[in-house]
Parts: sequence; C-alpha cells; structure tokens
Amino acid sequence: MGRIKFKVALLWIFFVFVFFILKNGDPAWLQFNEIETGPKWRSKMQVEQQHRRLHTQKACQLLGNSSKYASLDEMNSSHLLWLMRRRMMTCINNKVGSTWWVNLLLQDYFDGEPLLTAYRSPHFIAETVLGLSPTIYSFERPELLKSVRSVIIVRHPFVRLVSAYRDKIESCVDKDACYAYKYGFTRQSVPRSFSAFVEFLIRTIPESGPFRGQLINDIDSHWLPYYINCAPCDIKYDFIVKMESWQDDVRFVLENFNFTSFRENERINASNATHVALEYFKDVEPHLISSLYSAYFADFEMFGYSPNGFYNIYK
Repeated sequence: MGRIKFKVALLWIFFVFVFFILKNGDPAWLQFNEIETGPKWRSKMQVEQQHRRLHTQKACQLLGNSSKYASLDEMNSSHLLWLMRRRMMTCINNKVGSTWWVNLLLQDYFDGEPLLTAYRSPHFIAETVLGLSPTIYSFERPELLKSVRSVIIVRHPFVRLVSAYRDKIESCVDKDACYAYKYGFTRQSVPRSFSAFVEFLIRTIPESGPFRGQLINDIDSHWLPYYINCAPCDIKYDFIVKMESWQDDVRFVLENFNFTSFRENERINASNATHVALEYFKDVEPHLISSLYSAYFADFEMFGYSPNGFYNIYK
C-alpha cells in the first residue's frame, strides 16, 4: 500500500512539474519543438520579410544614393561569406549572433564534421573557406550576387554597442592584456566607462556620410555600422534577420535554404538585452546620445529601429 502511495505521489509531482513548465516558460527543447511552422506562419514571415526589404529600400532612397552610404566596391568583402553549395551569401555583423551563424555555415560546409578551432577562431576559418577570393575583381561581384540569395543579420544599434563594450572593452579596465589592446587602445587610453566609450565612438564615426578607403578598415568590426559593413543600399538583401525575432527569423531562413540538419537554434532574450543596454545608457548624457544616434542614424533608418526609450533616463 505504501509503495502505491509513493508511486501516486511521484506521478502527481510529475504532472505538477509539466503544468508549471507549460504555464511559466518552456525549456529550450520544448520551445523549439512548439514553434509555429505551418502555412500561415510561412505566409506571415514572407510578408514581414517583404516589409523589411521595402523599408530598407525606401530608407536608402531618402538618405541619398548608395555611394554616400558605403558601396559594394568600397566595403570590406571579408564580412561576406559565400556558401555556394546552397547559393547563399551572408553578411556577418559582429555582436549580432555572428558566432552562431558562422558555426552554422561551417558545419554545413564541412558536412557536419567537427572543427579544429583550438588555434584558429571559427570566424578566421569562415573567412578563409567561405570568403570571396582576392582574385575576384569588384566589377565581378554584382554578377556573383545575382547567383545567390543574400542574408543580413541586425539588432538595435544601441543594444549592439553595449554588447560590444561589455565583451571587448569593459573587461580591459585594469587588465594587462585584453582584446582592445590589439586594436589601438592602451591601458591608459581604454575607455573606463560606457560613457567614455560613447565619446570614443562619436570621435571615431562621424555623422552618417561618405566613408572612403582606409577609414572603413580603421573602424573595429564590433562597432562598425551595418550600412558600412554590409552596403545594404547596393546589396538588396533577400532576408533581413533581426535578433529581436531571432527564433522565427532563423527558422524561416534555414527552411528557405533547405537546411535539414543544424544545431538547435540558440534562444535570444532580446528584452533582457534591451534592459541591460538601458542600464548602461543611464550614465550617458543626453547630448552624447544624440551625437551617437547621428553617427548610427543610417542603421536606425534602414532597419526600422528607434532611439526612443534611451533618452531621458540619464541619472
């Protein structure tokens, strides 16, 4: 009798656990399986992608011709990864799910074989095996683009900058060795606060306008504006993935490229990332936020983001 009661109690606990999970938030494996993928979902995603493409094209028309906002000829082509077996080109923006995406492309390129990344980063390997050959001249690129479908991945520009600061700059304070020292900073000059980092960005990236030659290469890729890095006024991207809707967007893109086997899509907590970013912006004076917005204005306009919410929070 006691054993039966014990089993009943275990069964009751199990049902309570399942109810709690379904009511309050599923684990990744359950959420992943419950994502809507039917015809209505696909139709909704197609409409959303069309809306994003049109928005970017209209922004380019309003902002001026493509040569003012970085062109295909001037961009650093190492950020374009070509998975030709699927006729797929992706523009990689650092601090925007780039490592996950690079690993996805490499996994497919190497037929799922594990990568030996002990001595080289996935990004370096991807640029080597998926990058555009130096023998391809700039006038050949438009023809190449006609043979593929293209993908760009973006997120709110201010949220991205906070992520870059936390990962590449903040950890450098009072450290003898870190990422920032490789790119022109010294222990004395590294920004010691996010506000100081914002001032550095304002000095480094002038208000959205002509970018030419070496200036593009001098800006670190982790805070290089999207419009310079990916030339969206020259390249009419077929898919615009946003980290704010990462799960749906990635699933839709991979279905369109017939990926049948890939590592489970990581979950992105966009609301938490925004909350963290707002905490950092509380220490930034409003006039600096305005100047930073001007520097990244084209990114905001082209991809439908707003700086609202980041003003009037200064402590």
